[in-house]
Amino acid sequence: MYASDLNQVRVAETQLDWRVEFGLWLRNTPSQRRRQRDAKSLEAYERDVRLMAQWYQARYEVEFEPAQMNTINLQEYFVQFEKAPRTHKRKLASARLLIKWALSVGLLEEDPSAWIPFVEVVEEAPRDLLPDEERRLRAVAEARESDGSLLGLRDSLLFHLWLDAGLRISESVNLTLDDLEKLEKGKIHVFGKGMKNRNPHVKSTLANRIRLWLDRKPASVEGTLITDERGQAIDRHTAWERFKSMTEAAGVVATPHTMRHQFVMNYIGAYMQGNPLRFGAALKAAAQETGDNVEVLLNHYTGPRESDMRAAVEAM
Repeated sequence: MYASDLNQVRVAETQLDWRVEFGLWLRNTPSQRRRQRDAKSLEAYERDVRLMAQWYQARYEVEFEPAQMNTINLQEYFVQFEKAPRTHKRKLASARLLIKWALSVGLLEEDPSAWIPFVEVVEEAPRDLLPDEERRLRAVAEARESDGSLLGLRDSLLFHLWLDAGLRISESVNLTLDDLEKLEKGKIHVFGKGMKNRNPHVKSTLANRIRLWLDRKPASVEGTLITDERGQAIDRHTAWERFKSMTEAAGVVATPHTMRHQFVMNYIGAYMQGNPLRFGAALKAAAQETGDNVEVLLNHYTGPRESDMRAAVEAM
């Protein structure tokens, strides 16, 4: 049997739907069980692969199958991302996972991505808040909390969960009432990225905000802490949009993850109390509070700050 005929047989054998098989493989590889990528990461890989399949179908006017990938058409696909290095890097990682699966089931005999050029990504300092920007955002949150509306109170709580406890946006909207079991002891439970459980401390003012919300919130249909006015859980998109309206009101450019970055910087500074010898302990403590490992904190949070880099340029 010729190689082309053999490939057709293999394609037919996996005709259940290669997307389903790839998704199952992605969630059950030894690497996945070891690294425990969260659902959002897996969905991002699958979305990238789906968009690549759509490009193939539009470009060649045939329904895409993984066996169609070769060095030439894969290089053609990635040319469009060469001026967007972060996108290029992410989509190449997704494509290589698909290729790894295709090789494992015999749909490909060699890796067609081997000649895709590496596009260097220059790491940029995380966006942090200037002191005045943080004050303006806090003022907007305080105003919403004081306006008497249910959603204003909820939006303020979300903001403070990010800035004063370092939660990710997905972690905040997924909090349940059961996660507040240790609130009287100044802690909450968070099930976070990488399927990690942690019990971050919450400052007394944040604990009081949680209690205030609990006194006013509608009964939760799904047992979640953060809900809409009908007691339904909200998704991260809704939370993002509500935060966007706060940044616009404050005249600040920021994201919910900017708040997490700011929390780390504020926390380390407060822990050190002006003593540089306490930096190592502060870093480990911040890692416990956020669920990140120390290396991630070093790479992403304690390097150059955007505000300092801007100040340095202006001071030259």
